[in-house]
Amino acid sequence: MTSLCPICSTTTPIPIDRRACAPLLQNRVWPDRTSARAAPIGELDFVLCTACGFAWNRAFRPERIIYDQAYDNDQTGSPRFCSHVGAMIERMLTHVPPTRLTHLVEVGCGQGALLMELVRRKCFASLTGFDPAWRGKDGSEIEEVTVHRRYFGADVLDLVPRGPLFVISRHTIEHVADPLSFLRAIRASMKTNDDGRLFLETPDIEWIIKTFQPQDLFYEHCSIFSRAALHVALAAAGFEPLSIDRVFDDQYLWAEARPATGETWTVRRREFIPEAEAFARRREHFVHCWHAWLARIAANKTVWLWGAASKGVTFALLVDPDGSRLAGAIDINQKKIGGFMPGTGLPIVSSSVLQNDDIVIIMNPNYRAEIESRIDAMGISARLLSVDSVAYPEMPA
Repeated sequence: MTSLCPICSTTTPIPIDRRACAPLLQNRVWPDRTSARAAPIGELDFVLCTACGFAWNRAFRPERIIYDQAYDNDQTGSPRFCSHVGAMIERMLTHVPPTRLTHLVEVGCGQGALLMELVRRKCFASLTGFDPAWRGKDGSEIEEVTVHRRYFGADVLDLVPRGPLFVISRHTIEHVADPLSFLRAIRASMKTNDDGRLFLETPDIEWIIKTFQPQDLFYEHCSIFSRAALHVALAAAGFEPLSIDRVFDDQYLWAEARPATGETWTVRRREFIPEAEAFARRREHFVHCWHAWLARIAANKTVWLWGAASKGVTFALLVDPDGSRLAGAIDINQKKIGGFMPGTGLPIVSSSVLQNDDIVIIMNPNYRAEIESRIDAMGISARLLSVDSVAYPEMPA
């Protein structure tokens, strides 16, 4: 378990959180409760670099993670999320040279939803995706899109189109144990000129720590950046960071960079270190309060989670590890409904299960408005709670 920061090589990390049992894959569902309860697990040992603000799981073992066609993190059923993706596409397209044919590669393209949207825009000479979880034929061409069922690395550069290149990678680098090598492989696919651009989106560890989101630390996300750490990593990999902004109500970082030469950066102690040092202690109190609240409420009320993805899986394991008090998790991803969540074995259901006076705990406050709208349309009177808005130590009765 190394204490050397993978980004800036500082050797003074501080512990954030440690958990003995965490599912290896939050976004894989299981066919029955027994198999879900027996899902493979790993250890969390998250630490934070006090210099650049990079967080990593020292107990992460990349050889244990297999992203295949059973992996499903599709969020396109959410209007709120689709609106965010659309806004990021518009930001990217403002940089497309109007007089030159530009190619685009998406690293971590999932099932190609963003690439298919870009087909409609007709802004690029070619569109290429890389993702080991791609369910189509490897290297298949569908509506002007070519997707390779491969991880992106130095061994796939011959599959990258030649010419002015845009690379976009959304919510992929946090899954990578060696993010500098990942960025350097992307850099190797691009020439040093003003036309090439890299667009990167990833969770913000500063937001996770400052707003206290323990359900946002899980095994798949082994590398979580602060804005400063992402700047350092991009520069070290041969990019000139042009901007790094907080988006999606500050939950994510959106970086824009271009190929450059040289490595220039500065590191200093991050301002959110005190909150990081208190994180594990706060998590213990958080779990204690939720245990007590569920013991009191779930005996007479039906309590659901809304969101069966990573946040929901982690939150359920923290507050109801044996799956005995929560009724299950509601999700709008139709491919997950009928499955079971890893670890707790809680069932994943549609919103049609809701009854009057049920309690719903919303995993991400960004989706509250659309959840309220969906429940109102059903004519159901359910009580909505948000992980973020619950007051501690006093819980709502």
